[in-house]
Amino acid sequence: MKKVLIFLIFLNVLKAQAQDKIAFGIKVGQNFTSVNNVNVDRNSASYHLGATAQIGIGPSFSIAPEVILTQTKLEANPTIADLVLSPGLKPQTFHLNYLAIPVLAQFKPFKSFVLQAGPQYSILLDQKKDGTENARTAFNSGEFALVGGAKIDLGGFFIYGRYVIGMNNIGSAAEGYSNLKDQGTWKTRQWQLGVGLSLFNF
Repeated sequence: MKKVLIFLIFLNVLKAQAQDKIAFGIKVGQNFTSVNNVNVDRNSASYHLGATAQIGIGPSFSIAPEVILTQTKLEANPTIADLVLSPGLKPQTFHLNYLAIPVLAQFKPFKSFVLQAGPQYSILLDQKKDGTENARTAFNSGEFALVGGAKIDLGGFFIYGRYVIGMNNIGSAAEGYSNLKDQGTWKTRQWQLGVGLSLFNF
């Protein structure tokens, strides 16, 4: 009993020393994606959801690692010239599902306003063409990106906006880019808007 009491006291002291230094939460939001040099509709809407952590390293600075399930949606509609040459040609939709792992540095210039920036690596989990056909050979298995944005903390509830800049070609050279009429290197540009909820603070 004495050992249990000592352990509980130790935990309370540790929590007091680390108060508001570590936090965990969940988030969900909307993506608006475009891909450079690809004949697809711009800013196609998709989604993201995941978990976030915050590790304080000072009164105004912290590190925020996250794990996010996120989707890049590409919609390619045939032009009038395409329809004239190929009357049976139909619109194509590609869904790329990623596990994204951003690690962001956070700076809080004001009480409830946080600036964020850092790298992100995304692992391609699955990709579908028109909802059913697997298009795995058309895209690379991972993507490195840079992320910048801001968050407004409303006391346990937060809203955020980000811009994600893909740094490498997501198209697979093995496929020859035939599905999306490649015109060069495929690099993603994505806006993210969302909301989140802080669940635990230590």
